[in-house]
Amino acid sequence: MIPSKKTLSRLKEEVYINAIRLFCDACTLYKTHAYPSSYVFAILSFEELGKLEMIDHICDDIIINLDSNPQEFLDHLFSREMLFSHVNKQAWASISFSKGTTRRTIKIANRELERNKQNAIYVGYINGRIRSPKCITAIKAYAELMITFDKFKDVLDLGFNSFECWSDTQSRAKAKRYLKKIEDLFTKLNKPGKKKA
Repeated sequence: MIPSKKTLSRLKEEVYINAIRLFCDACTLYKTHAYPSSYVFAILSFEELGKLEMIDHICDDIIINLDSNPQEFLDHLFSREMLFSHVNKQAWASISFSKGTTRRTIKIANRELERNKQNAIYVGYINGRIRSPKCITAIKAYAELMITFDKFKDVLDLGFNSFECWSDTQSRAKAKRYLKKIEDLFTKLNKPGKKKA
């Protein structure tokens, strides 16, 4: 069954709002010094923003290719290789990073970001050594929060600009309110290495 334009618009909005929720949780966890969990939630939020980019792109493809079967685009979107691949969502979230290959895109392509996310969740044993989530420091967690926060600034009102991707006063105002919410949370966090005021 082909989702309606209204359903796809709602999907974009729900993905964006979930990314906000995950980011807020990441900030709360950081504030309580739960750095490995904060790190993971920041990456999950980043992945949701990648999912938002994917959905928006498929909406564009459906609009541009009027003679094509929308179901083919949607089957691709909802495939294991697209919407259900963590690495793919990370790659889509990094699309708008600065020109050229960045350290981030290399980490994603090498699955390093995904391994780091898993290492922040689980205790492991490799090469005769115990690997603990405690290796995720405040510096690593804060850096991940900053990358995700920057991505939110990049997507602007993508979650609210409907199937046709038209920004308007209402969509921009809604996105601005959400961005203000996470900005207030993020900017109140203590940067690593600085003492509390």
